[in-house]
Amino acid sequence: MAAELLITLPGQPESKVVLQGAFTLGRGSGNNLVLSDVRVSRSHALLRPFGRGKYYLLDMGSGNGTFLNGRLVTNPVELKDGDAVVIADCTLKYIDLAQRAAGGGAAETDTNSMETAIRVSKEAISVLVVDIRNFTGLTEAIPAKELPAFIGSWFRDASATIESHGGVIDKFIGDAVMAYWLGSAEAVDARLARGPLDSALELVEMARLYHGQISARHPELSFAIGCGIHMGEAMFGSMGGAARREFTAIGDCVNAAFRIESLCKELKRPIMVSDEIKAAAGAGYDFEDMGVQKLKGKAVDVQVYSVRPSAPA
Repeated sequence: MAAELLITLPGQPESKVVLQGAFTLGRGSGNNLVLSDVRVSRSHALLRPFGRGKYYLLDMGSGNGTFLNGRLVTNPVELKDGDAVVIADCTLKYIDLAQRAAGGGAAETDTNSMETAIRVSKEAISVLVVDIRNFTGLTEAIPAKELPAFIGSWFRDASATIESHGGVIDKFIGDAVMAYWLGSAEAVDARLARGPLDSALELVEMARLYHGQISARHPELSFAIGCGIHMGEAMFGSMGGAARREFTAIGDCVNAAFRIESLCKELKRPIMVSDEIKAAAGAGYDFEDMGVQKLKGKAVDVQVYSVRPSAPA
């Protein structure tokens, strides 16, 4: 058991719920937590697991909003120990049991919060970064009542697609999703390339459907994504001070994936990958040579390729 919710409702004793898998909240009878309040939508919010023992909060297009620590939730947001989720008159306090067991609870002293992370290892990894194009413009143009449902649906479907191809969602950064695949350091593992490639191809097709949805209601708007993929070695483990420790991947491989994704807009391609990904992928993908490119922050230029979305996967 990695986390639990401390639930506070007016006129009722405080209760606890252990989180095991996805947890839904709403007025409808099919939710894990049913809130009988007219201000609560039938399908209001979702707590969904990702990574290793982490949860993110997603508003499902509710009429009156979901609030995290006093702020309206529009994008997926990772929950931290001690966070307070408010829906109407219901308050849910998120408790990270794993973090508290390791001595990194929200009430830690300043001295403990400076402790050095442990159990860090080097792993063979591939990284997929998926970013929404012109996200700021979309959030400004889409009516406030439509935005959480549209964006929430995209992130939910994108996460499910990545996980169906063996990926692990590492984090959400604004309008971007970072996911990883772990493999063997002993030999080139084709799964490290094919998992993110198949995910990206499917996500691009899915983005076209989302474009059709939003442009039908708002002809002046468009929806598109960029996907960057790289593979190599990364430091993998529990990072940061004890009070805010996260299990994540860091290093040059991760940074390069973000830089490669940024080339999508510049080169006008939805998917960009490194030479390492192309070499490991094997047959079945239609790669387009985009030449040697300069990546911000890297001294050595890199060979990159686009992948045509119409290619068989």
